Amino acid sequence: MPEKKKRPTIYVRVTDRAGNEYLCPLDALRDPKDVTEEELRQCLDSARGGFSDEEAMAIIRSEFRKGLKDSE
Repeated sequence: MPEKKKRPTIYVRVTDRAGNEYLCPLDALRDPKDVTEEELRQCLDSARGGFSDEEAMAIIRSEFRKGLKDSE
């Protein structure tokens, strides 16, 4: 049976309430109304801290490059 090729990840540009922009995998986006309390507790509110914009973009770029390599 032929191996299925992994499709490249589709990213979308997302802007949070604080006005910060991010690139996120489309399949990772969720409606906040449709998540559990546990999932909300694990959610990072970027307006309150966490990664700086530069750190977040470095992580996103790294994950994007890994996805490109995996699809080759």
